[in-house]
Amino acid sequence: MNNGKINWQVPLDRYEVLKSKGILTGTENFGGATATSGGFVFAAGTLDKMLRVFDTETGAELWSYKLPYISSVPPTSYEINDNQYIIITALGGTILKTFYPNLVELGDVIIVFKIHN
Repeated sequence: MNNGKINWQVPLDRYEVLKSKGILTGTENFGGATATSGGFVFAAGTLDKMLRVFDTETGAELWSYKLPYISSVPPTSYEINDNQYIIITALGGTILKTFYPNLVELGDVIIVFKIHN
């Protein structure tokens, strides 16, 4: 971060029409990302409802999970008794529903993942 160099970047989500033509553009991100000292970046907030985990060194996608609703907040990392957890809310979003009425469902879910080393 001190030198302004971009080490890696990846598109989040995909427009299906473009994906079928081999073009990966990414879409808007409504949530954000959280980086951990363990070498992971957790990102959510895409229209495809995915929570993605990337390697901080390479940008490789290590894991993904489809949330029941779109998340519009960054994942939160916390530690209890030497165990690390990631918590994320998935609500859909009333504002998003206004702009994407056919894509957004409203809900109310909080999901917690335990990170295994």
